[in-house]
Amino acid sequence: MSTELSLDNHDIPWWKPVLFTALAGGMGWGIRGQYGHENGAMIAGALVTLTLCFLLARKMPIQHQVRTIALGIIAMGWGGSMSYGETVGLTHDTNLHQLVEGGVNWAAMRWGMIGLGLKGGIWISFFGLMLGMGLSGNRYTLREMIALMFAALGAYYIGINSLNHPFNPFPLDSPDRALPFLYFSDHWQWEPISQIKPRYENWGGMLLALALVFVYAGWWRKDKLAINMALWGLLAGGLGFPGGQCVQVYHQIVDGSFTFGIWPYLSMNWWNAMECTFGSIMGAVIGLGFWVNRAKIGALYKAEEHQSPRDYIPIPAEVFLVALHLTLIGCLEFYYIE
Repeated sequence: MSTELSLDNHDIPWWKPVLFTALAGGMGWGIRGQYGHENGAMIAGALVTLTLCFLLARKMPIQHQVRTIALGIIAMGWGGSMSYGETVGLTHDTNLHQLVEGGVNWAAMRWGMIGLGLKGGIWISFFGLMLGMGLSGNRYTLREMIALMFAALGAYYIGINSLNHPFNPFPLDSPDRALPFLYFSDHWQWEPISQIKPRYENWGGMLLALALVFVYAGWWRKDKLAINMALWGLLAGGLGFPGGQCVQVYHQIVDGSFTFGIWPYLSMNWWNAMECTFGSIMGAVIGLGFWVNRAKIGALYKAEEHQSPRDYIPIPAEVFLVALHLTLIGCLEFYYIE
């Protein structure tokens, strides 16, 4: 008879994963800004997943922990492919807000915050979903994960072509220029056409890929931890990105803000302050989510399966996948791929 693995995490107080994962997320996301995009986001993924595994899954076999951490790191990187710089700009860009009376373009700010909530929610929901898949103990085989990867890529391209098209902004003086119906970057509605450069968005593809993996893990594999943490991730990113940006907006728009006390003596990077705040909120909510669902961590991982922890992912396959991953990271970092 099989027995479930006891991870002995029921006595962990709630404030530990909330506090320490918030600290890890804030520092990781602040470091992320120095690298940007997918590579930088994986730094935050590493710190957050390591913290959660140490607090809530320290008795899980090391081989399983390593795979779980890898899932979390890579999933956190995926959201870095979304363009969000101009979405942030809608909320605080000085030129844009000076175009309206009073100096605050509330419509642009509101739309930018909605865009940040959407993109942040998708970003961290993918992270919570994949990390939940790893920590639940559900056995996802190599063949299964490869098939899921290609299915998600298909959903990604369907999502782009349905939600992020048409994208024909150039030349800007063309009467046939067009942008998607739901578009969260700067465009000619907000600023004079001579001052803008619309950016390509892919959040629709990420959203459809997320939905496909969510349905697979939840409906097909009955992975309750994965689907619960996808929803907690949606909340974490949906609150974290706009919440972090509120700090930068306040500094940019409110005259005289941060000009008293110790603030004049500090050399502040306000974009980085936004990132650190985003990461802290994200980490706190994700930490709370895993604490609430701590009984489901390892619940599907049977004790006798530990005897051959590599029987369903052969070592040569893992070595090949790591080499492929590093190659793709190198290409992404040093070469531009259309």
